[in-house]
Amino acid sequence: MDELLGWQGIARSPQLAELLRYVVERTLSGESASIKAYSIAVDVFDRPQDFDPQSDPIVRVQARRLRTLLEQYYEGGGATADVQIHLPLGRYVPEFRTIAAADAESAAREARPLMAASPRRLSRFLVNAVLGLAFTLVGVGLAVVIVRWFLPPTPPEIVSAIPLQPRLAIGAFDNLTGEPVLDDDVRQIAQRLTTALARFEMVSLGAEGPVVNGTVQQVNGRFVLRATIVDPATNSVRWTTTINAPTGVTDTVALTAASNVLAAQLGNASGPLHASGRSWLKLQSKLPEPPTSYLCDLLYMSWRDSRRLDDADAGVACFEKVLASSPDDALALAAAAGMRAWRTQFLATPSDNLSQLMTKETAAVGRAVSLRPDSSFIHEQQAVVLGRQGSVDAAIGAISKAYELNPANMDVASVYGTLLWINGQYAEGMGYSEQSLAAIPFAPSWYHLTRAFNALREERFFDAIDAAQQVASGDEEFGPVIALAAAPRAARQDLIDRYRPLVMDNPHFQVSGIIPRLAMRVRPTGVLQRIRDGLILAGLPANTLDRPFNPDGSERPPADTP
Repeated sequence: MDELLGWQGIARSPQLAELLRYVVERTLSGESASIKAYSIAVDVFDRPQDFDPQSDPIVRVQARRLRTLLEQYYEGGGATADVQIHLPLGRYVPEFRTIAAADAESAAREARPLMAASPRRLSRFLVNAVLGLAFTLVGVGLAVVIVRWFLPPTPPEIVSAIPLQPRLAIGAFDNLTGEPVLDDDVRQIAQRLTTALARFEMVSLGAEGPVVNGTVQQVNGRFVLRATIVDPATNSVRWTTTINAPTGVTDTVALTAASNVLAAQLGNASGPLHASGRSWLKLQSKLPEPPTSYLCDLLYMSWRDSRRLDDADAGVACFEKVLASSPDDALALAAAAGMRAWRTQFLATPSDNLSQLMTKETAAVGRAVSLRPDSSFIHEQQAVVLGRQGSVDAAIGAISKAYELNPANMDVASVYGTLLWINGQYAEGMGYSEQSLAAIPFAPSWYHLTRAFNALREERFFDAIDAAQQVASGDEEFGPVIALAAAPRAARQDLIDRYRPLVMDNPHFQVSGIIPRLAMRVRPTGVLQRIRDGLILAGLPANTLDRPFNPDGSERPPADTP
């Protein structure tokens, strides 16, 4: 299991890693009978106690992904252990097979179709026919290789259907509570949803396109909102969700809160409306020219989740092409400024004056605000630019305005929470952070950063590890560092072995020292001290914490560059 958890295919997905750990450890402890879809959903994926496996396929989907990765790992010859872990079809209880047994099963599987074809021995004629066919195929293969050797390679096919900004029609919501007094409140969900989604700049509402509708029921005294997106052309369901309304409030407040969560899920970059566009983007080897604004939006979404430098460069280049023909496109101005600010901070050192380095970004996002003062997204980007240059108080003012304009935008809520937290307003910051995590089922990795910070500050080391592993898939600095700092206190040597090389090999840490680099992004000295103490317990050389160092941990002159 440790071998698999250290493999990049599984390590980059903390949810799949935890699923593997859960099913293996439960099986080894003799609790395989308790490994059900419900227990996995609640224990691994943080689903509520009233989780319904029929309406939420999270366990089936993630188990299928894990099963595929396990097969890829073993078929690729990556295993060095004598035992293989397999997840059988239709079950969540893993099987442990020795290498010999796995090889025998593979051979039997390959031979089975041939044996089933005829119980008698193959005739000499059939053998000769098979050999002849084999030689023919070899000859054809050689011919293809020779032709391809001399001809120029054919570029991969590019999908021609360039995605357009998603459209959505708002349908009806039915009252299934059995209480007619709630009819009006349930009918109002459609109007509330229309109002909330209209504030998302990357979504269009209209009478055409997929339709979202739903029902409201009462389960154990709680309102449950179930919504689906239906494609009217095929009458097929494209997406479904179940939302539990809060309790202890009036019926109107509860249903309003549920409709706001639905709007948050629909408008979010990781939600169903942008799923086809983001899938399309992953298949492209070359993007069409000139780019559309929505294509640039997709690049922005991809970068925000990955935080990769090349993704930022691609997104900035795309928006600059849009701005060349539409210089007053406020959304493009703001998005490009936000990405450039991240790139500037990412490439900077602790001695750089970030405010001076981001003068152009500050001016660009300020101009965007003046062009579209009603845009939540633009105020959010202004907060991001200000926050990255260290103007946290001004950034909080901008993000407060962004949240006021669109409280259903969970990207804004997450940024708001982080800014408040690093400003020392821990409780309020955690409130916004947890709101965003509760609303979005598959929240992006960066949503978990404030939770990781706070758990480490409060010395809840297991919680810090869980959150940090989520962060690590999109943040190569704080994710691995927090996980490594918490691991010794949680007696997790496996995590020390996994994250210590990642921290020591990070070129930005090597240039500046670990703590000075982290201090560029976070203010509270308490959490930095927790990190320092944890890294020492994890065995990092003391000189790596504050001074430039070589990959082996030895000290090096500050003038060195990555």
